[in-house]
Amino acid sequence: MPLPPVSMPEPAYRAAMAAGLKHVYHGELEDRVVRYVPTSPLPAGLSGRVLLTAFPYEAIFDVNTARFANPHLLTAPGRLLSIDLDASSGGQHVLATRFLDVQSQHLRAIAPEASVRTDFAEVSWLGIANLANTAPIPTFEIGAGGRRLVLSYDAGRPTEINPRALLHVGPVGGTRDYEASVGSSFSPMILTTGHPVHDPDFDSGRPALLFTNVVPRVLDFLTPSAQRAVRGDLYVTAWDGTSRAPARPLRVHVDGEPVTLEQASAHQLCLTRDHLLVFNSNLVLNTWALVEPILGLLTDELRRKLPSFARPTLDALWKPLEHFMRPPVPSTHCDLYVIRKDALRGAMEQGARRVEALRVQLPGELSHALADWDDTGGRLTLYAQHNLGADPADQLHAQDVLATGERVHADYRGLFTGSTDLNQVRKHVVHVSANSAVVGETRAFPDPTRASDFRFGVNLLPPCQPLPYERAGGASAASSLATQTQVQTHTYWVAGGYLPETLVVRTFDDFRQHRAPEERLVPEAEYLERLVDPSNTTQLFRLDADLVLESAYAFPPGWLMGAPVWVPRAGGTTMKDGWLVGCVWGPADPHMEVWIFDGQQPLSAGPISKLVPAPGEQGLRPGFPLHGAWVDRTGIDAWERPELHTALVDLPLYLKLAETGVMAGGFLRRAVQQLLER
Repeated sequence: MPLPPVSMPEPAYRAAMAAGLKHVYHGELEDRVVRYVPTSPLPAGLSGRVLLTAFPYEAIFDVNTARFANPHLLTAPGRLLSIDLDASSGGQHVLATRFLDVQSQHLRAIAPEASVRTDFAEVSWLGIANLANTAPIPTFEIGAGGRRLVLSYDAGRPTEINPRALLHVGPVGGTRDYEASVGSSFSPMILTTGHPVHDPDFDSGRPALLFTNVVPRVLDFLTPSAQRAVRGDLYVTAWDGTSRAPARPLRVHVDGEPVTLEQASAHQLCLTRDHLLVFNSNLVLNTWALVEPILGLLTDELRRKLPSFARPTLDALWKPLEHFMRPPVPSTHCDLYVIRKDALRGAMEQGARRVEALRVQLPGELSHALADWDDTGGRLTLYAQHNLGADPADQLHAQDVLATGERVHADYRGLFTGSTDLNQVRKHVVHVSANSAVVGETRAFPDPTRASDFRFGVNLLPPCQPLPYERAGGASAASSLATQTQVQTHTYWVAGGYLPETLVVRTFDDFRQHRAPEERLVPEAEYLERLVDPSNTTQLFRLDADLVLESAYAFPPGWLMGAPVWVPRAGGTTMKDGWLVGCVWGPADPHMEVWIFDGQQPLSAGPISKLVPAPGEQGLRPGFPLHGAWVDRTGIDAWERPELHTALVDLPLYLKLAETGVMAGGFLRRAVQQLLER
């Protein structure tokens, strides 16, 4: 069924948005250190370092990308962008990029021909690469106030990074400390949490890093179905920062039965005073992504050996096979698993193999969320990103056709596909007792019936997510951050706006096939008609605790902003006591600017300052920014390297014995040869 007629965007609007989007996505591959200067003086209390993950197109589509593959933006190797908010004596601020030298990067450098990048992972004869690219998480204190930084990845172990020099320190635990999804002697695939949580007071004053370990159901890969996604067994674990490895993963149970996630993703975790919250995210694991590396390489080999007249037939057979193996769209609900932290601690202390949880179903697919730390009386307050009619695991393919009738431009391959329905921020209040968890209240913004609010639900980005790493009660800005998140008085969001270059027909077809019309917020024809309004540009907006729009900043066409990072004021108590620091691009210049908004002012007043390239400097082009975090100045400057416990390359005993035999055999052969030559 074709799409309803789609109005063409104004040529000037489309040209500006296409240019801005390309500037966001395309980045330089050479890591650089660049000096930026403020357009106006920065506040005295604005200090520390902002760290963000960045994804340049050029690092995704390279010579190691299989011809038949459609890599996702999220398959880029890990790269960090750092922004120093403390100026030098000359008033300049240091910005730097660095690709992370994790183990998989070394393996790729040694054997580039052995690696293939696919839809969601990088596969080689040495196993599955740990790309370590998703979210930087400030964690344990070290030395005289230094902060250890962990970088996450859904298909790899958490990895510790030097937050000062942006260098790799080591993985969290060995490969045998996890339940592997795909085995390998060198680098098995280990699914964990894209957003682990650091609890500064997990166990009688001792901190911990909490995260999941998901194991896909193998039979789901063997029986691809247009009606069911790949499911996953859910485990949770904790790491205290001092042990060599995290605790043994505990299988999560509900009502005495082991939990199998409807979709094999626990991308997001949230933490409250007494509970760990695990969301079954709407990232649908793709069967095709695991099958494609093998079939793609074999097909390429076969294609080279076939006569030229037979190659089009082989290519024609590939497309229906890919369509058959593609997963369904995400579920229209999200299962939330509530685990009491005392139950988690008790299970680990007793050496148990399982932990009990409560399950509650939230309406609407969900990708990211925030939670109040305060859960007094078992009242959990959540602010969730609901990308309705969108699949964050889906990406633009070279063969895709836009709603405008044109083929997707090669410059945008790998980007997230555009949403097919209005997105919403939803506030869920969940009441938890000893034996049950129920949703007591749900509010949503924007209202689909209010045309004036439509632009705030167009391609909603992840929220500005404060990440406290220090306990509340102190005088520092880091301690104030913990105070501010006791109750989220305000939340900050970015709507990406109408992006014609990402609106593909295939996505609408997929959602229409698996969704009933009544499951939409806005009827398809009406949605497409309202979408092309030129006011649907990028919007930075602030909601109060009741999801009332408090203020907003509307960017001009062609200007785009990634999810900003929150920097707290020392002594602050609310989520207006601080600053928003965000990466911004425009249609004219390819380099990034840094815009700073004061949370105590209306967002509509615009940024209080911008960081722009210093005179004579070439601005940075880091690539698409995804998730970020703030670390105070002491946390950066006082960082010390922790004692390493985990070997970078962890080989099984049989390989060590086999290699010992090979070396010994070579030694003996050479000795015999030299004896005979005498």
